[in-house]
Amino acid sequence: MFSAIFNRGFDLLGRHFVLIFGTAFFIMGLPSVLGAVFLYNTTGNADGRLFEALFTNGWLTIAYTVACVALYLINYSVITEIAVTGLARSEFRLGDALGRSLMNIIPLLILFVLCGLMVLCGFIVLIIPGIIIGLGLSVACTAYIAEGNIDIFAAMSRSFDLTRGHRWALLGVFICVGLLEMVIGAIAEAPMLLVGQDLPQPVIIGASTLINTLSDAFSLVFSVAAYVCLRQAKEGQPTDSAADVFG
Repeated sequence: MFSAIFNRGFDLLGRHFVLIFGTAFFIMGLPSVLGAVFLYNTTGNADGRLFEALFTNGWLTIAYTVACVALYLINYSVITEIAVTGLARSEFRLGDALGRSLMNIIPLLILFVLCGLMVLCGFIVLIIPGIIIGLGLSVACTAYIAEGNIDIFAAMSRSFDLTRGHRWALLGVFICVGLLEMVIGAIAEAPMLLVGQDLPQPVIIGASTLINTLSDAFSLVFSVAAYVCLRQAKEGQPTDSAADVFG
């Protein structure tokens, strides 16, 4: 399972690199960067007191946060469709994916919150249950988007069922992907560290926001690869069946 997920993930990145990261850039990256720079120039430029200024201009901060959450969920949905259709080698339609992503905003937000609360409760009880719950729910959002005909609670149940028997392999995958993200992020941020004192603050904020956005797209690809591999392991379904809902 471990090697299958990595093979599929890197194969997908190799074949659809421009589509995946280009979509993430235009849907989430560029708007977030422009918003962060605008917010800084509007609220935090004076005397460099960004965080103090954010609290005195709360409505701007709230508007920016809401916009970023919505864009993140739209991006999450579209990148998931790109990955699922890419793994299935079927056609991806950006217009249709964007339309479905708008309808997915509220359900995905609820799903993220519910999964987060369950994981938090597991960590409060003991650390290990929190890890197990997190692994059990790790493909809930992907299942909701990819299968299309299930509700929020069915997606959570589906994730628990698909991950059963493979959760420690998933933990290894997510740890390795996290380490890769850290290495890639450190390489991407190295130029800013070298000349950071000479760069304007808005440039640093914008670059950091963009790096985080592209890093999220990278990790999401492996989450979708995990979902497809788990589905094949459990159901013996051909890969293209995972993309039937987008047909």
